[in-house]
Amino acid sequence: MNTASRIRTRVLVVAMMLALAGSAFAAEPAPTKSAEPSKQAREQMAKMHEEMAACLRSDKAFADCRTQMHEHCMTAMGEKGCPMMGAGMQHGKPQPPTTDKQ
Repeated sequence: MNTASRIRTRVLVVAMMLALAGSAFAAEPAPTKSAEPSKQAREQMAKMHEEMAACLRSDKAFADCRTQMHEHCMTAMGEKGCPMMGAGMQHGKPQPPTTDKQ
């Protein structure tokens, strides 16, 4: 086997290894099923949402209402118990509705 042939073989082997490694990382992890919230937790969530609705109906700024909701959520549910108050809210900026054109 000459030098050019060896180089092509090595390049091919490396390319195949990268392709296989890429497909292994691309596999989606199995979805995790979170536990249903308890009756007490659901009551707390409902109360917080009712307070948020009342705040939004008032003349208060949206950011103030969000801050109030976040504080209540953190107190009642803990830091990890408020997933809707994270990055998905874009720091208080309402998201435009999505349109699926399929």
